[in-house]
Amino acid sequence: MIYVILSLLSFSLLVFLVRWRRRRKKDLRDLLEVGLKNPYQFEEFAKEYLKEHGFRSVRTTRKSKDFGADIVAKRRGSTVVFQVKRRNSTVEKEVVKELVAAAYIYGATEVGIFTNNELSNSLKEELDGLKRSGGFIKKVHVIKNINPEEF
Repeated sequence: MIYVILSLLSFSLLVFLVRWRRRRKKDLRDLLEVGLKNPYQFEEFAKEYLKEHGFRSVRTTRKSKDFGADIVAKRRGSTVVFQVKRRNSTVEKEVVKELVAAAYIYGATEVGIFTNNELSNSLKEELDGLKRSGGFIKKVHVIKNINPEEF
């Protein structure tokens, strides 16, 4: 009898988790669709997306005077600063200077770019150089081509 009850509880929990996950994905998709029209809403989407993908203590910074960081998060004990770029064209390399300054100011050892578009070749080269430099930045996260079809 106890096995039947435990089985039913396990099954109920599994159904609940599956439904919750589907709803969460729909909520993210809806937030992305709004975010693609509004840069501040895109930052909110990025924050929720990062939470879903293993980042903790995720918070957006002020809208101005944020020293180049749009989002500050934690991952495996490291602080990560993100630049969020909602663009109609590729993201260019000037982002790297802002990321390095923000990392220094926020005490981060990891940086990231979150965008709905591609990265320019010059930006990719800058990021590769940043990874190889052996400085205080230990890891670079790139989340690109975010679009509603992903959800």
